[in-house]
Amino acid sequence: MPVFQLPSGSWRVQIRRKGLPHFDKVFETENEARMVEAEQLSLPAQGFQPAEITLRDLWEKYAASSDFRTKALTTQTTESGRIKPVLRHLGDYALKHLENAPGLIYEFIDLRERAVSHRTGKPLSSTSRRLEIAALSSVVIWAKKRRYVKENFVRTISRPGQAKRTRRVPPIEIAKIQAGMHHEDPVVRQASRFMYLMRWVGCRAGELSRLMWSNVNWPSGDAMFTNTKYKAENRRVHLTPSVLEVLRTQQDYSLEFFPGSPYVFTSLARALDAPEPFRPFNYSGAVKTLLAFDIVAAGFHTHAMRREFISRAIEEGMTYARIGKQTGQRSIASVQIYDQGDVLAKTQRAAIDEHTTSVITSDVFLGFAQILGMTPSQLRAAQSGQPVSKEPAMFTTNADIMASRRSVQIAPTTGTQAKRPLVRPPRARRKAE
Repeated sequence: MPVFQLPSGSWRVQIRRKGLPHFDKVFETENEARMVEAEQLSLPAQGFQPAEITLRDLWEKYAASSDFRTKALTTQTTESGRIKPVLRHLGDYALKHLENAPGLIYEFIDLRERAVSHRTGKPLSSTSRRLEIAALSSVVIWAKKRRYVKENFVRTISRPGQAKRTRRVPPIEIAKIQAGMHHEDPVVRQASRFMYLMRWVGCRAGELSRLMWSNVNWPSGDAMFTNTKYKAENRRVHLTPSVLEVLRTQQDYSLEFFPGSPYVFTSLARALDAPEPFRPFNYSGAVKTLLAFDIVAAGFHTHAMRREFISRAIEEGMTYARIGKQTGQRSIASVQIYDQGDVLAKTQRAAIDEHTTSVITSDVFLGFAQILGMTPSQLRAAQSGQPVSKEPAMFTTNADIMASRRSVQIAPTTGTQAKRPLVRPPRARRKAE
């Protein structure tokens, strides 16, 4: 018994539990000892809380934590929005129930697959559903860090696959975007300049939308993207003369319409009394603008310009290392995700033609030389244009050997050709028993 009375009349509470310090105290009354006993027994064993907390309560703790508030503003916004349908369907479940019954999470995924977006009126995309599960995983990861649960059980949940995008930007759209930089509407001009820079810089849309004037180095012709996707590193990229010219035009536009803004491309905060009136550029709105003015076709998205940069660079023979330095893709596999290069591009055709003349022709030459029974020394002499010994060869030059193709006859495999009798090897005799 953890509570017992001493000969002096006092009451002693003595509790030993694995993972917790030994508790041993004396109290004057039994009621006081019983209350302390109940309090000590309610403490979690081995430092873990019993996971009775619901997902909704856990989200509130996570959203108020320093771990959440130190994340990027876009990450906070995304997680806050994506967790709402998760809490609506799973918020009242305790963590231990979700951990022991993963079918509840799969049922939620199936339910969201049939859901229709209130904003677009279309079925939810796989990306939206995947981000909802990612938001749930972020909460459970934090719970593991705070020792509410032992493991991130969402990690084993199969998430909806990401739809692969292969759209490229045809020359007519690039020409319309370039013409849009001279449109009479200043909003169209800025949207066109943003897409133009995406095409010729090859950066991510978020990187360009957050680019500040202080990170543009005019004399050396480069720019610094800060806090990038890869390990939050900074990346310096090259700016071509045409890109610098577009940036100077954008600088004049920014000084006229957004004086004091630190961003190269600026959007205004929705609230008029917002402490920070200038925000990073809303490039999704720029796409809608270009669609409304028939500058780009349906299905266009900002990331297609980055894919066009990488695909065209591959078509023109640029190495993966140079592409990765400019675009921030740190591995060959990550560059290949964007590779939609046309095998019929001019440089690709030329490379295949060169392969045909240099490799395939030499293989054919070697094959005919072997048919004629040339020795290795004769073959080397013929390849170098030197006289070839006539023993046993009949030809003296490379041209003679290649001309022999007309005289070499290969026996047909069909028709009236006499067939050789099939000779079977004799069977091995069995050993005498």
